[in-house]
Amino acid sequence: MIPKRARDCGFTLIEAAVILAVLAVLAAAITPMILQQIVEAKTEATRREARLLHEAMLGRPDVPDSFGFFGDMGRLPASFEELVRPGPGTALFGTATFRNVGMGWKGPYINAGDAAGDYLTDAFGRPYRGASAGQVRSAGPDGVFDTADDIVYPPARPNPTGRLMVTVKRMSSEDASYTLDPAGYAVRLYYSNGGVQASLDDAVPPFVFENVPQGVHAIAVLRMKSDPPQIVAQDTILVFGGGSTRLVELIFRP
Repeated sequence: MIPKRARDCGFTLIEAAVILAVLAVLAAAITPMILQQIVEAKTEATRREARLLHEAMLGRPDVPDSFGFFGDMGRLPASFEELVRPGPGTALFGTATFRNVGMGWKGPYINAGDAAGDYLTDAFGRPYRGASAGQVRSAGPDGVFDTADDIVYPPARPNPTGRLMVTVKRMSSEDASYTLDPAGYAVRLYYSNGGVQASLDDAVPPFVFENVPQGVHAIAVLRMKSDPPQIVAQDTILVFGGGSTRLVELIFRP
């Protein structure tokens, strides 16, 4: 008996058409899911980078003495580029200040990334905005600002200034008594103004300084009757943002 010849290997035209139809259905079902996952991954990466940029500008509240660019310069950056390189004429970090409180640019404040300008763009490859406001803004997946999918960190515009209240006590040279906020004395606050030391005096108690930039500052009590005014007490203090109030007491003996 002669055996029947086996059918040639391969698919018939109908079988191939069925397989292609099934693959098309699967692709149509899976592609949106994959694209959505890619968008979600880029959105999350943008949120993380936005937070890092914000911390570079204003520091981290959970890290002691962390005040970022603002703490050194006394202002927000004009652009995110300033977090990596100082602008022309920017005062650089130095110690020629009262009580050697460092002021001036001492970056870079953030890793610039593998390619130049990585930190300037979100995960979608589009530029960030908001440096001068202390917020990091991404246009989000749709690439259009001021729409529902914008990514903004922090959600509310930050207030990187605080309030300083200073109490002065002049101790008696004979016993433990003291005079609170004695007449004839002033309190001087030293702070960073664009990276350069500036000062402000308050000669009328209670000694209150409003809108003090967050950061490390120096203060002093001056006897105004002296010529020039004589420093009788001094200290280095931290001022925190968010509109918080810092209470400081300075004590001296005549």
